[in-house]
Amino acid sequence: MNSEIRKDYFLDKYVIIAPKRNQRPKKVKLKPTEVNSGDCYFCQPQVDNPENQIQIKDYRFKGDHNWGIKVIGNKYPALTLDNLGAYGVQEIIIETPEHGKELHNFSLEHIVRVLDVYEERYELLMKKPGICYTLVFKNEGGKAGASIPHAHSQVIALPIIPPKLKKEADAVDEYFQKNGTCPYCDIIQSEIGGPREIYSDEHLFVLSPYASESPYGAWFIPKRHVRTIGDLSQAEKLSLARALKMTLSKLDEIDVSYNYFIQNALDLESHHLILRLSPRPNIWAGLELGTGIIINPIPPEEAAKFYKEK
Repeated sequence: MNSEIRKDYFLDKYVIIAPKRNQRPKKVKLKPTEVNSGDCYFCQPQVDNPENQIQIKDYRFKGDHNWGIKVIGNKYPALTLDNLGAYGVQEIIIETPEHGKELHNFSLEHIVRVLDVYEERYELLMKKPGICYTLVFKNEGGKAGASIPHAHSQVIALPIIPPKLKKEADAVDEYFQKNGTCPYCDIIQSEIGGPREIYSDEHLFVLSPYASESPYGAWFIPKRHVRTIGDLSQAEKLSLARALKMTLSKLDEIDVSYNYFIQNALDLESHHLILRLSPRPNIWAGLELGTGIIINPIPPEEAAKFYKEK
């Protein structure tokens, strides 16, 4: 396959697919010293201090541990509710008491409960005065910005709508006004059964998007037109858990760091919930930083094949 410049489905964004630069990474085994619970902040006694915890529902599991999932405030927050100059909230969701165990190792029930916590924190923080947007995201691996090797996600509540998301929301609105349909619903219809499909069931569609900025990038799109994570049924969360477990397990096979984030809708009914997975096998350089045009060495069609390999 020759290199190709591809345009996003409906955004004014371009990507260079350059498969000749492709060299699939290989799994690198972690040394035992890299997994040390004794030095992990999320394993240390201060996390058990009630003063450091944020009250959530009980997500306990059967076993030796007295908790299953915890939420704490960020120890070094950039945003706080008592600073009008940098107003907001930052929280950490500790997904398991077991150090060294990652999301793809969890049971489907456990992953669904993590999604339940995402929903709980999102809905509560969006009710706080002055909060305009709340992002739930996960950084896994050094290249993705993870600083603590213990399974966790983060939540940040902002007093502004990020311009990047506002621009995309405006493009969704423009598409809807022109076509009378949601672009993401149309993407499902156009891509289902095609070479970029990764996973599909009654509730969820996962694809490697046509103009993916990330090698092995994937979008998780509910088939029902839902706006926020709070709109998902438990059956839809189970489908999402199953797809996350599958894709993240494949990334673990080749030791690729990743970020994912849940992009909830802004205001209008035309907006559609989407979870975006952005693996990080390479580092952006001058072209990407200087132009915003990304070189992706893994064609989305090859990425979809990779995820479906047994």
